Amino acid sequence: MDSSVLPKPDLGDPSESGRQDKALPPAAPGADGASPGPKGRRLPSRWQSILVLTLADFDAIWRSWLCRGFLLVSALVTVIEMKGMQAKQQTASQMLEAVYITYIVVWMHGVIFIAGGALAREQDCLSDAILSRGITRGEYMSGKLAARCLAILLMIGCVLMPSSFWAIRQDKLVRTEDGYVASHAQNTKVEAWDPKKLFAEANGTVLEKKVEVGDAVRAGDVLAQLDDRFLFHDHENERRGEENARNDVTNCRRRFEDAKRAVAQAEDGLVRAERALIAKDLLSRSEQADKETEIRTRKRDLKNTESQLRITEDAIATAERAVENAQGKVNDARKRLGHSTITAPISGYITEVTVQRGQPVNVGTPLFALAPLDEYQVRVPIYKYEEFKRLKAGLTAYIKIEQTEFTGTIDRLGAATQTDKWGRESNFGIVRFKGNGTLGLLGLNADVRMVIPPPSQQTNRMTTVLNALTGRAANDVKSRTASVTTGWMFISFCKVIGCACLLVTLTLLASAVFRSPLIAILSVIGLWHVSNLLFDFAGLPELSYLEMIRTMDKVLGGIASPYTELGNVAWLFGFATVFGILALIVFIQRDPPK
Repeated sequence: MDSSVLPKPDLGDPSESGRQDKALPPAAPGADGASPGPKGRRLPSRWQSILVLTLADFDAIWRSWLCRGFLLVSALVTVIEMKGMQAKQQTASQMLEAVYITYIVVWMHGVIFIAGGALAREQDCLSDAILSRGITRGEYMSGKLAARCLAILLMIGCVLMPSSFWAIRQDKLVRTEDGYVASHAQNTKVEAWDPKKLFAEANGTVLEKKVEVGDAVRAGDVLAQLDDRFLFHDHENERRGEENARNDVTNCRRRFEDAKRAVAQAEDGLVRAERALIAKDLLSRSEQADKETEIRTRKRDLKNTESQLRITEDAIATAERAVENAQGKVNDARKRLGHSTITAPISGYITEVTVQRGQPVNVGTPLFALAPLDEYQVRVPIYKYEEFKRLKAGLTAYIKIEQTEFTGTIDRLGAATQTDKWGRESNFGIVRFKGNGTLGLLGLNADVRMVIPPPSQQTNRMTTVLNALTGRAANDVKSRTASVTTGWMFISFCKVIGCACLLVTLTLLASAVFRSPLIAILSVIGLWHVSNLLFDFAGLPELSYLEMIRTMDKVLGGIASPYTELGNVAWLFGFATVFGILALIVFIQRDPPK
């Protein structure tokens, strides 16, 4: 029967069992298409009737202790679950994954029970209301579908949405862009990185000091000037010593040349004497004796000249070594003379001045401390030993000074405890960073966040079951450390709501078919648990709740494909719409019990 031509009285609460309005005769439609009621009242239209029925069912849901208990228990469990994970410094993807999985695995049963009790409350008066034409079957079921879906949406949304934004905010506080939790330290002083100590390398008196603490200097700038008169005198003495040594080498080489000529002359004389002895048969005995004596003399002279040649040759090497020593002394004197002018070896800041004008200094006396330009460090106290164990050199750190944030690295860690200004003992880490040309950072307060790898989770029965459901492995670091954005969080939330709406419409369809809330609830629970096989058989494995659980961390972390996930959300709400239409058709076609 077409309900659009039926007269409708002004409805109050359609769920009241004692209401028995009499059917009114048809009347001419008014200007707005609605039939006027008695005493000039206009009958509500179809959509107004659905709205009245929806609001009435909303009131019934709010008064139901099942719904109140579902809301309170789910909210309490969610808060406890998130507080425990927050205490362990788990990331937002891990926190929201656990919460959303809990809703899909556990709280969907509560959704089925809430939807299953939709028709039980008005069973006694429903037939009378429909037969008396107070409402139509389509309006009644439409109101139930709208009320239950909206109620479930509000009950789940009022828990999941604040929890989701809470997790994302917590994620921003304890995480970095690299996807790791961070250790915080506030009001740490910016110090110069590894200041270079400058010591006196020459003896003298400070004639002039040109810098003070805090001055910025460049490499090669003059910092101080020592009295160099004595150094210049020493340099001149050493230079003259070098000249004398070079003259000695020249003389030795001259004597060596003379010795070589003397050897040649001795050899020539010996040859002449030996030739003269060849014709000894023609000489007398006395002449032969004289010639032999001359030969022996020539040999002795040759031996002496050869010995002198070797001596002069060795003297050349000795003189050359003396020249080298003299050159070294000259170089040392020249260096000492150059060290009388103290210059900056690098560009940076003067952090310490330990000498004054007119002060005598010796070699090794500390003069200045020079910090590298644009290189800084902060000493970060680490009070939690668990965080200290997970830190290591080379990890990234973020240093915020006033409104500017710099990126640095952990250079080294100090395991020995130190006491801060409040008397608290802590380990510390040295963070090195560049100022990017920003001047005046020394001594300012800085807030530091150090990147810490996620803590290793201890495996227990709960984590083993969760890992088995989610398919997560120990090396699945990418999904664990990915940051959660609002868009991906909303997609995951829509998947949970899509599952809830699907179960609500499916449960109302089962209630219209079986006319028994208990059978409808049990059948939908059974279908929900075998839906994984049904979706696989239908070629839509992504819609099974086990697959949703397995990919929840990837969806929250933004690793999944957005088009695929939006398609899955569309499929869920599409199935919910189809089941709702089927529930409406089946309920309209079924005759009311007599």
